[in-house]
Amino acid sequence: MFKPHVIPRTILSIACWALPQSGVAQTQDTDIRPNANQLVGDEIKSVFSGATMDGAYNFGRNGMAQSFYVEEHKPDGTLTYREGDDIEPGRWFVRRDAICYMYPSNQLAGGCFRVYQIKNCYYFYSTLRQQAQHELGEDYWTARSVKKGERAGCEQAVS
Repeated sequence: MFKPHVIPRTILSIACWALPQSGVAQTQDTDIRPNANQLVGDEIKSVFSGATMDGAYNFGRNGMAQSFYVEEHKPDGTLTYREGDDIEPGRWFVRRDAICYMYPSNQLAGGCFRVYQIKNCYYFYSTLRQQAQHELGEDYWTARSVKKGERAGCEQAVS
């Protein structure tokens, strides 16, 4: 999937939410983990299997995303990633409490991400960084997503 789950086009980002934003801007240096639930194993499968996610990454200092994507996670582990006019097939799976993405093309690098949830929003943290206790003090999320058709409920959950 993506450029978000990948070190796509030179940026390791994933995220989600081409949705309306509230007055509270949420930048990638907002650490959501103290207010979030980390999904593990079967929880990740339950959320993503058969789900189409609207996502965003490359958030600016103003909290506005610069890049948007749609990922369709099929129950058989296949994936379709769309960003603008680009469409990439791939595979998704869960390993060591992280969601992982692989792409056959050279356009997307793939990668694995720990998933945190606030309301109906899912935040992705790369497993390339060692996990610290509660991950506080580490780099923050690289992407954010929400299930297609849902209005993001996370903006005000983070201050």
